[in-house]
Amino acid sequence: MVSNKAKVRLGARGTAAMARHPTLRRAMTRVGVPAAKVVVKRRMRDRLELLGAAAKTAGSTVVIYGPIAAEALGLVEAPKPKRRAPAFAAGAVTGAVASYVLIRQRG
Repeated sequence: MVSNKAKVRLGARGTAAMARHPTLRRAMTRVGVPAAKVVVKRRMRDRLELLGAAAKTAGSTVVIYGPIAAEALGLVEAPKPKRRAPAFAAGAVTGAVASYVLIRQRG
């Protein structure tokens, strides 16, 4: 989700761009500020929805592929391989002990 600070920043940039738009300038001078505000708000909302979708896509791409790219470019070291054998052995021993105890209790 986009933070409030980012929304405000996008809103300010978009509003400034919309204010520079010639059609909106004419609407503001002819009709007045309230009608132009409605148009600007509606267009800004549509733009923010498009920007929000694009930002969400870009963000998810960075989250997924960022670590892979950083490792490929040599910016970070590759993680050390995890030692799985001790955990597997401990699980196997625990399972064997549990089955031994349960079988002894039955018989």
